[in-house]
Amino acid sequence: MTKTKGLKWCLFFILIVSLCLISFNGVMAAERTEIRVGAPASITGLNAMTGKEHRWGYEQSVKDINAKGGVYVKDLGKRLPIKLIWADDKSQNDGGAQAMERLIKRDKIDLALSSNITPINIAAGTVAEKYKVYYQIVVSWIDFIEKENFKWVSDLFSDTGRAAQSPFAIWDEQLPPEKRPKRVALLMEDNQDGQGFGMGFKAWAEKYGYKIVIDSPFAPGTKDFSSHILKYKAAKVDAILTLIPPTDGITLLRQMKEQNLKVPYIHGWKGFWTREFEKAMGGDADYIIHDGFWSDKMGAPGAKKLQEQFIKAFGYDSTSVGLSYANPQILAMAIERAGSFASAKVRDQVFGGEFKGTMMGDVKYNEKGLAFTPFLALQWWKGERMPVYPYKPDVWKLKMRPR
Repeated sequence: MTKTKGLKWCLFFILIVSLCLISFNGVMAAERTEIRVGAPASITGLNAMTGKEHRWGYEQSVKDINAKGGVYVKDLGKRLPIKLIWADDKSQNDGGAQAMERLIKRDKIDLALSSNITPINIAAGTVAEKYKVYYQIVVSWIDFIEKENFKWVSDLFSDTGRAAQSPFAIWDEQLPPEKRPKRVALLMEDNQDGQGFGMGFKAWAEKYGYKIVIDSPFAPGTKDFSSHILKYKAAKVDAILTLIPPTDGITLLRQMKEQNLKVPYIHGWKGFWTREFEKAMGGDADYIIHDGFWSDKMGAPGAKKLQEQFIKAFGYDSTSVGLSYANPQILAMAIERAGSFASAKVRDQVFGGEFKGTMMGDVKYNEKGLAFTPFLALQWWKGERMPVYPYKPDVWKLKMRPR
């Protein structure tokens, strides 16, 4: 074969391959009808109550995105709807890993949104790292996620240090010295969440000058808190700070009532903010302080409408749904900026990126993919949530339970 003929055949081959690739890409663009987003979720198990609100936030956000035509994908030159694909993590750490494995290998997801518990998300994130699938977390301590040094995982939440400050700030700001707690008890889940949070409380107690007299971790799912209650009685504790699942929180407070233990200040994270908790406790929920990370009064676009939709769906309000709603919002913005739903391209838009006008306001991620949002504190009173922190004296002042 002459050199000229060889060149012609080479050019012909390149032309055929190029035409095939153009045709293939065109078919692929035409065939893609959705962006497949997987989500591990606590559908069953100890965290099913909080998981239910979390899932609703995702579903409403995706519904609103799709109602506007979906997400524009520049690489395909068209808009695509998001399809949410759930996998039950069963409120267990290994369940998170199993759920993510199933979503990636069986359901062939493009991207992933998180469950709402830190150890579960770490387990799921480890699997996402293995397969290089971008996993966008909310509701996991950012200092714990940072320690994992993930490359394919981002997180929007608070850190254990700053989240643990609020009770001490509340006491100093709203109580005269003689009425401030003198003997504080910590009741933390015996896991990464509880350990990290406990360290935060200890650091702030020392800084503010408060004394922690009991630090007694417990295993989630505990049915009998008698040993803890006896310790509280003996130590004459006047404040309890706890990270606890809703079902455990109900068990604890009912057993405290049965054993006639009245503690002036009880502040619970995770377990005391659901309406299921308030309904289960009835009037005994009064005086209890709980955490929250969203309010329709924050002024985010669409916040009041979202709260109204939530109340219509559940019959009560939420202090968390805005955070879960924001997660698909941010993901959709990142996809549009990337012009693609390829994991690496979407991740690169989030790490170091800023997203304005979300349901959580303006959200800014650092170069490690971590974004901070402050905690709220609210007190149950006659079925209403009254703002305790940040302090709004013209709206509400802290009430301490009588002994």
